[in-house]
Amino acid sequence: MIHIRLDEPTRDELQRLRRRDLPTRARDRLEMVALSDSGWEPARIAGHLGYDYRTVLRVLHDFESRRTDALFPRRRGPAPDAARRERITGLLRELVGQDRTWTAAQLSEALHNHGVAIGARQVRRYLKHLKAGYRRTASTVRHKQDPAKAARAAAVLARLRAKAEAGELELFDLDESGFAPSLPCGYSWALPGQRKRVKHEYPQGRRVNVLAAYRPDGADPWLGSQAFERTLTSDDLLAYLRSLPGSVVPRVVVLDNASLHVSKVVKAERRPLARQGIYLYYLPAYSPELNRIEPVFRQVKYQGMPVRSYTSKVALRQAVEHAFDSYAQKVGRKSGKQLRPAA
Repeated sequence: MIHIRLDEPTRDELQRLRRRDLPTRARDRLEMVALSDSGWEPARIAGHLGYDYRTVLRVLHDFESRRTDALFPRRRGPAPDAARRERITGLLRELVGQDRTWTAAQLSEALHNHGVAIGARQVRRYLKHLKAGYRRTASTVRHKQDPAKAARAAAVLARLRAKAEAGELELFDLDESGFAPSLPCGYSWALPGQRKRVKHEYPQGRRVNVLAAYRPDGADPWLGSQAFERTLTSDDLLAYLRSLPGSVVPRVVVLDNASLHVSKVVKAERRPLARQGIYLYYLPAYSPELNRIEPVFRQVKYQGMPVRSYTSKVALRQAVEHAFDSYAQKVGRKSGKQLRPAA
């Protein structure tokens, strides 16, 4: 018969281990030792914890020789191959960093070409260790932009925003966006086993285009929009520019180099617009991240319109206008004012 007799330091160490989040097997072994120290016989311990009598004897004998190390089961098999693990991790980091998409099966095949034979499931374990995620891809045009021009534009915009915050001018970010009857697929909560499906509607002749301007700086943020059931023209843009709210300070409008913005009609009106206190600032090519209205369009298109498919142009336009109006009200609430969006 075996009984464990613990000294005070070992008993204190077991108490500290008890407060840790131990694996189930380790916690059960600790209880076996503690109960034996309390005077319980191995057969009683086995019946209490639901183990075989011989298992309890083996644990107690192991504890006598290895002390607290015996609470944690010995790792079976060979020791971990740290060098191989580091090699696979490095290969995966290099492969995933390439300019292409990957699935776990494709990564497994690529590793085979490097002499590493592991399956897709094991690849996913390594990727989890790297804290990699299976995420949705995103489009970008940053590789086409001129970094120097983009940096200069960012510096100019920073100065303009500082002046706008000081009330020396009003700074608007302007652009247009198109909305099709079937909106892009995004993310949504769904019940287990279900998947939200967007009913596809062909867009021919049923798109709605929106001109919008965003003024987030200063004490009076503002968002305005105007929807059209046709293709936008230069005259539409000029009329919208002249309708922007303003006071005695100049109005600076930030816009990209879309064909509508740089048309001959618009360029010919730049001087008349300047006489009205409206100045156009064109961003460098392929720099949508510098226009602060782009996140507004994304928010409206992906979250502001929960119904993702429309059978008529009228229904689509109403949904677009409601989404922009709702976002404009949120912009107004940030400043503590209830704003009425522009028509």
